[in-house]
Amino acid sequence: MSKFTKFNQTFGTIEYPVTLEETKTVILDFPKSGRKHYEMSFKALENSKNEIFFSFKTADTKLTKTRFIVIGDKNSYFTTLKGGLLGGADAEIVKYSDIKNVDFDIAPSPLDLAQMELHILLLEVKGMIGSKKRTIRNTPDYNLDYMVKQLRDLTA
Repeated sequence: MSKFTKFNQTFGTIEYPVTLEETKTVILDFPKSGRKHYEMSFKALENSKNEIFFSFKTADTKLTKTRFIVIGDKNSYFTTLKGGLLGGADAEIVKYSDIKNVDFDIAPSPLDLAQMELHILLLEVKGMIGSKKRTIRNTPDYNLDYMVKQLRDLTA
């Protein structure tokens, strides 16, 4: 039984929670040009094979790089796609025990001419001294409430 429902050659939906292995079979239904980003991120997530994922969404945790935010049952991951000749991806692990606060906001849109998602996920994470704030931009609006609820439940 597949956890992926394909609407057409471009769109589909995934039923969460999924494992990394189930997600690898789902991406075969994506177009080849869109699949490459996911394949590189899966390589970066190889150390989390036994984890169950509740969300896997495109979001920018840094302004200059394309990234995914992955919410798992044990940790949250930020995968960064590297540019350059060799490419690849890195995974940054954020432990739920290190997250102090989860919040969200909507960025103001000048003249309603935004070319990107305007929803922002705000995380306050324990640092070496005090705490640091992580701002995750371009969060899809249709999934923001779900992501905030999952993160708040997992950090409580």
